[in-house]
Amino acid sequence: MKQFEYKTIKIDSKGSWSLNYDTNEIDTILNKLGAEGWELVNVQDLGVSGTSFSFHYTFKREI
Repeated sequence: MKQFEYKTIKIDSKGSWSLNYDTNEIDTILNKLGAEGWELVNVQDLGVSGTSFSFHYTFKREI
């Protein structure tokens, strides 16, 4: 039976109450984790009142 481990990271927008996301930084983070064998399985919007200020990215990899 396959077994997996999981990792969840939070990526926030830049600045206070800002909706500015550095997509190059997000790509760098995601590519680094992918190179370590992590597979992105979920993204959860942690929005408040319909505004997205941060996201949880959940990954898994086989152990």
